[in-house]
Amino acid sequence: MAQTEQFNLHDTYAADYDRQMQVYGCFLPEALFGLCYGAVQPGQRLLDAGIGSGLSAMLFAKAGLQVYGFDFSPAMLEICRMKDIAVDLKQHDLRQTPWPYPPASFDCLVCCGVLHFIADLEAIFVEARRVLRSGGLFAFTTKTPPDKQASPMVDQQTIDNFEIYSHSPEIVAAAGTQAAFEQLKRMRCFVGADPFDLWVLQKNER
Repeated sequence: MAQTEQFNLHDTYAADYDRQMQVYGCFLPEALFGLCYGAVQPGQRLLDAGIGSGLSAMLFAKAGLQVYGFDFSPAMLEICRMKDIAVDLKQHDLRQTPWPYPPASFDCLVCCGVLHFIADLEAIFVEARRVLRSGGLFAFTTKTPPDKQASPMVDQQTIDNFEIYSHSPEIVAAAGTQAAFEQLKRMRCFVGADPFDLWVLQKNER
């Protein structure tokens, strides 16, 4: 799918996104925040990669973290901006590296409900390591293939015109290890019948 088409699709449902998450019973932002809560501190700098309407970032902002975020959808960013939860917002595509931030800029990186739009996670993990400080947390969600017979695997589907990728836990864990992250937590949950994994990794020095 062309990049412009993807932008348009995300912009189209931006205004209704928060309500849709409630209708679907999607509590990934709350669950991911809960996994991180004991390790974050007020005043720390958090980057939300694919911040969207700010559902995930809002929880960290309420906990006293300084939120920075980027997203490729102008409509999503405008909704997030109206919530007044971020120190800085940028329009940027997650897949384009390097991201527009200097090395070791953040204490925590969140990527919630985003990576199932990305086929290859390797570059994302490398960039996550670059922007995090030593000991920083990388918290994210991945959609998990329902059929484990072919694991490890990356499964692709087209749902409502979106290309959706499911990554087996083995694929995700290997990408984290290769980028020198230590796995702290992993939890399985469901959005409807769809399985998702929630991960918290920590940047280690090589």
